[in-house]
Amino acid sequence: MPQKDYLKEKQEKAKTTVTGIIVLLIFIIIFIGIIVRLAIRSGTNEGFFPLMPTGKDAYEIAKAYIQTTIKSADAEFPDKDYEFTKNSDSVYTITSHFEARNINGEVVKTEFTATLKYNGGSSSDQHNWTLVKLEEH
Repeated sequence: MPQKDYLKEKQEKAKTTVTGIIVLLIFIIIFIGIIVRLAIRSGTNEGFFPLMPTGKDAYEIAKAYIQTTIKSADAEFPDKDYEFTKNSDSVYTITSHFEARNINGEVVKTEFTATLKYNGGSSSDQHNWTLVKLEEH
């Protein structure tokens, strides 16, 4: 009789050990997956917890929205001559200007103020932004 108990106990310990090894392997695989994902996305703003967009991100999106509203295809935007403010609720206000040729071929400088709302996701994707207001002066 003691021999049966010994075999039964040994089998139970083997089951527990196998279950523990399987759980440990699952955790190791998940950990490696997280590390690989972080390594792939380390240079971007699209990790597990993406950062809020910068003023440059908002300016690039504002330029894209303005390009669709103006008729001139050769509009030039300054790369560093813009101002931005970040308001609450992920609302950004961009103030800058662009230069474009009018019908007569003259270069016209147009000032603009764009108010954008960031909705989450990739900050470089225009679909993740909403143009709240666009004023040209």
